[in-house]
Amino acid sequence: MALDRNREQWNDLGSLDPFWAMTGTNRFNRWDIEAFLETGDRQVAETLSHAAALRHPSSKERVLDFGCGVGRLARGFPAHFRHYLGLDIADALIEKAQEIHQDLPDAQFAQGSVEALAALPNDAFDLVHSWGVLQHIPDRCVVRCIVQEFVRVLRKEGLIVFSALHDIKTPYRLQPRRRLYALLKALGISEATLYYRLKLYPQEVHFIPEQEIVRCLEKAGAQVLKIMAAAPDEPHQVRVYYATK
Repeated sequence: MALDRNREQWNDLGSLDPFWAMTGTNRFNRWDIEAFLETGDRQVAETLSHAAALRHPSSKERVLDFGCGVGRLARGFPAHFRHYLGLDIADALIEKAQEIHQDLPDAQFAQGSVEALAALPNDAFDLVHSWGVLQHIPDRCVVRCIVQEFVRVLRKEGLIVFSALHDIKTPYRLQPRRRLYALLKALGISEATLYYRLKLYPQEVHFIPEQEIVRCLEKAGAQVLKIMAAAPDEPHQVRVYYATK
């Protein structure tokens, strides 16, 4: 049920304004595709710089980008890995990713979430990456399951990199725009009217404490290498986790 709601929200965004949904900036379709992809190139370079300092992964054959959206990182990763797989819960986003990245022969995109992860073989990827994804899943049990799957599909001496919200300050937890979007959509108002005219949006955000994520990683057999924290005055306290096995 929670994933069905999540899928619906991101299919809405995939149709309305997918580039803003991936970045949180330049809302209402103000992104140039090249500029958008350059943000992904820079993020991949930064991620791999941290990875090099941690001396992981030991090889660079296959990378999994879980929650890939329209493939913001899909151009950056294949420059360093031979094979790229992007998974996303929303068909609308995967279709857009395939359209944008037709020129990447070693990049594959597929629709799916936990069930798609569960179908992947053990020890299949040198890098498992997920950015700004887990925070949108309302069920912590599902989040823990996904993190465990990250560990399962990772090769030995590989690297997991993902972000999650450690906390959300109280005033931001109500999320009135998202709640109003859901209510008015249920009453029959179109997604375009809700988004463009009423300035509402569908995606929800949730947090899972750092200690819970660490316990989950360690229980699954991973070793936490590094945790990067956002500034404490940010409303959404992001943690970026680096782990291996």
